[in-house]
Amino acid sequence: MVLDEKDRLTDALVTEKYISNGYNTATIESANSQLMEAFAGILRDEHQIQHEIFLEMHNRGWYRPKAADMNELSQNMNKWNQELQRVQNMAFRQQTTHQQEQHQRQQHQQPGFQGSHMPQYGFQTGVGMPQANEQQRQTMYRPPQNPMI
Repeated sequence: MVLDEKDRLTDALVTEKYISNGYNTATIESANSQLMEAFAGILRDEHQIQHEIFLEMHNRGWYRPKAADMNELSQNMNKWNQELQRVQNMAFRQQTTHQQEQHQRQQHQQPGFQGSHMPQYGFQTGVGMPQANEQQRQTMYRPPQNPMI
């Protein structure tokens, strides 16, 4: 069986997608910055090749992605922004509750030895770390301003 040009380009595009996925994983999981930069460079090259194959297929009418429905896109962005807000609010409440509980424990403890004559050491996570105020917490994620369609 002989593959025609459309089949060869389709195969090349699918292969490039697979290869890009592998280089993406290698880039993310690189043990040092030099290795990460090397994989990132190869990944950029693979993306360029993939894009050129896509453009050729698109220009010939062999690959026509479905146009994005702006209403559907907007609805999904709103849904995920609401979910992000919910998760951020839940994390903020948990952090606040944890800090209040820790403060209450510190109020009831005396420094030095307690009950079993074992020294009590206090440890508070995040000491010295900047705490996110309400404005910073709400702007952790900013959706793209001009999504490409």
